[in-house]
Amino acid sequence: MPYIITTGWYPTDLEKEITEKYFEVVKQFPFDSSLGKNTIPVAITTNKNGVKILSVMEVKKGKLEDALTWSSKRMVLLQSIKGWEYKVRVWTTIGEALELSGINSPG
Repeated sequence: MPYIITTGWYPTDLEKEITEKYFEVVKQFPFDSSLGKNTIPVAITTNKNGVKILSVMEVKKGKLEDALTWSSKRMVLLQSIKGWEYKVRVWTTIGEALELSGINSPG
């Protein structure tokens, strides 16, 4: 099962605005467990450039397209805030990567 890994970042002075918008996002697009497992709902760190967030979803088999759509809809709502940046990436497990390469996974 692949993972959708979303990272976002913003300057610290946007903390209040981002937090308020995040609560709107969660209310409008709550986690949909039919798409997968909310492995890391939101983890946060800071550095001299501001705040960085991380979210990881383990996607159920056959649900990747729907999960990406759900994830993108959430991020679009945050795009209205100047200074908010994000990226959404799909990561595969080693087994999936080997399978795509035509190599059998050991054990």
